[in-house]
Amino acid sequence: MADEHPGLPVVAIDTNTLIQSIPRRGPSRPIIDAFEHGQLILVVSDEILLEYEELLKAKGGPAAWPVFLELLKRHETNVRHANPSYFWRAITHDPDDDKFVDAAVAMDADWIVTQDRHYNVLFENDALRVRPVEPTEFINSHM
Repeated sequence: MADEHPGLPVVAIDTNTLIQSIPRRGPSRPIIDAFEHGQLILVVSDEILLEYEELLKAKGGPAAWPVFLELLKRHETNVRHANPSYFWRAITHDPDDDKFVDAAVAMDADWIVTQDRHYNVLFENDALRVRPVEPTEFINSHM
C-alpha cells in the first residue's frame, strides 16, 4: 500500500490517457515510462482492466493488450488492485467513468489522470480526496 512506496504518486489513469501513453511518441508516454521505472503507483480494478483490454485491442491491435498486461505483471509491486465496496456515483454525466473514481478512492489515490472534463465534479466534492489532473500537468508537476 502507500507505506510500501512512500512519496510516490498513486494514480488511476483513465482509458483515453492510457491509450495516448502507449505509443513511444504518444503525448502521455512519460506516464507509462514513469510507471515502468517505478516512479508511480497505478490503481486498477477488474472493471478498469476489462475496459483497458477492450480498447487496447480495438485501438492498438491484438498485441497491445498482452504487452500492457505483461508490463503490469513485471511491475506488480507498483500496482494496487482495487475491489471497491462502495460506489460513489460521482460522475453523473458519464457514469461509466465512476469505476475510476471508485477504484481511486478505495486505494487512496492522489490523482485520476484524465482529459475528461466530467471528472471536474470531483473538485466540488469535499468527501473525496482524489482529484482529476490533466496528463500534461501531471507530467510537468507530479513526476
